[in-house]
Amino acid sequence: MAFEILMPKLSSTMEVGSITQWLKEEGETVETGEAIFEVMTDKIAIEVESYEDGILLKRYYDVDQDIPINAVIGYIGEAGEEVPEEAPRPNQATPAVETAEQVAAVVIEQGPSREQVRATPAARKVARQRGIDLQKISGSGTNGRIHVVDVEQYQPVSLAERPTEERVIPWRGMRKAIADAMVKSKTEKPHVTMLAEVSMVKAIQLRQTLLPLIEAQTGYRLSYTEIIIKAVTTALKKHPSLNGIIKEDGIHQFSQVNMGVAVSLEEGLMVPVIPNANDLGLAELTVATKEVAVKARTGNLPPDALKGGTFTISSLGNSAVRSFNPVINGGEVAILGVGGLYDGPISTEEGLKMAKQLTLSLSFDHRALDGAPAAAFLTTVVSLLEEPYRLLV
Repeated sequence: MAFEILMPKLSSTMEVGSITQWLKEEGETVETGEAIFEVMTDKIAIEVESYEDGILLKRYYDVDQDIPINAVIGYIGEAGEEVPEEAPRPNQATPAVETAEQVAAVVIEQGPSREQVRATPAARKVARQRGIDLQKISGSGTNGRIHVVDVEQYQPVSLAERPTEERVIPWRGMRKAIADAMVKSKTEKPHVTMLAEVSMVKAIQLRQTLLPLIEAQTGYRLSYTEIIIKAVTTALKKHPSLNGIIKEDGIHQFSQVNMGVAVSLEEGLMVPVIPNANDLGLAELTVATKEVAVKARTGNLPPDALKGGTFTISSLGNSAVRSFNPVINGGEVAILGVGGLYDGPISTEEGLKMAKQLTLSLSFDHRALDGAPAAAFLTTVVSLLEEPYRLLV
């Protein structure tokens, strides 16, 4: 009795899926709970595991093909069982085999502890056969999971030789999704970037005042990111032309701000969304920002959490970078890049003195926006950060 392997529905809006890699070859043994293939959805690589023991009898699709949800992509059964030569059309009856309600379970992997090594069963088998310590291998999969190709490409360094390394990172999974999205954004959108310097003297004072209060209330420490998000959402109320998405029928502007916050991972950049961020106070923003960042870094972020953004902030606040040209996320109109704090001269009644500053880099789509309204928005953000107590009223 052969069982169908179906393309799972990984989010409420998903209509098609794309296999980034097969983890089993036709004819290989499959055990319950063992990963069969990996699907990429909005930068989240999700492994799909088997509900059945048996042999992978058939694979109908190659990687990077668009496959409708619930389509039959393969069969698991006993050796020698007959299955259709071509993939059945979705919802088409297949009397030669028995249809299970589900044959695969979606697993979004948890982040590993320091002592654990994440590896597919096939990679562990190859490593045992070759006597390779998995601790010495860097995995190319989700959350650093080691795949067979990583084991096969591993080259131990002899102490008698001069250590040299060359590692090929395949264009797949999250890295491929990011590469495709960046090329699409830069190719289709006429980016314009403008810079503005901000004196952070009063924002620093505000954070120092609110830090113990918010930490006692939420358990999280208020950061400059939340203060900047609050300033941006407030400014977008006054300048709604930047809070939107470009579609084929025109520019869609929104009254609510769904704020995308770029989170850096080892595999690349992920942009989870905080819905209705304009309705949140600094304490609520602190909780929301910290929680989506933790979920993104531990692999617990649901696919829908990456959808619906109307504006994005990308911060390099913990670096020595003062400014950069951020690439607009998805179909959004604009993105704000935030550099690291630095000491710079500011004008006071006593003359020039050194104080903490940062640079804001606003990239916008010139099809949807001209320079004057973009500059007006950036000026409002600067004004709110330099007089941040206005954000509390």
